[in-house]
Amino acid sequence: DDYLAWWVNGTYCIGLNNNLFADPTGAKQMYKDQLKWLEERLIYGNEEGASHIFIFGHYPWFLQKETEKDKHVKSSSAAPVGWGPPGTAIPDSYFTVPLEYRVVAMKLFKKYNVTACFSGHFHQNVVTKSSWGMDMIVTGPLSMTFSSSVQSDMSDEELGVGMRIVDVFADEKGKFTHEWKLLDEDKPFMDTFIDEVSMVQRFRNSVYTISLPEKKCECQIS
Repeated sequence: DDYLAWWVNGTYCIGLNNNLFADPTGAKQMYKDQLKWLEERLIYGNEEGASHIFIFGHYPWFLQKETEKDKHVKSSSAAPVGWGPPGTAIPDSYFTVPLEYRVVAMKLFKKYNVTACFSGHFHQNVVTKSSWGMDMIVTGPLSMTFSSSVQSDMSDEELGVGMRIVDVFADEKGKFTHEWKLLDEDKPFMDTFIDEVSMVQRFRNSVYTISLPEKKCECQIS
């Protein structure tokens, strides 16, 4: 499916095809259908007393402020070698959801107490918050990384290839922590991944295994 929702020990997770928010041209009915579904899921998560509500989508909703307009985002990211002539840069505004559609989502996220949004697409890290305290966390890829001209204003995390480890406190509403871990370039990816997973093995039962009332199970995770 383009979008889905699932529970993990009291945390309600919603995965969106937010490419439709970035540009619904040619798929306006799909955009409307997903938007209706999103609000239904947010209402449900609140009614069921979710300790956290996390939104996952490819596009970052914003890079610094939820009110930023494309024309006011003056920064850019240097293109990798081979992507155009030397000095080619990609406007950072290219990577986010335009304000016109972003405000629609932000109203819902604020109204229904979304804890945090996680995304990628930007090929570098961003750690920021909305004006009401919702976390906007963008994580770089396991491949090619970019560097914005204002990257240091967006995150103090070391630039490189890595993964983000998120620790959710199920018994404390809205509380979670996250840590960016660089991969060891001298080790195969899976070896490094196994090493990192072993660090959080004590959280395995709470993160990867769920046992919930049937009414709260929308998909099976094990």
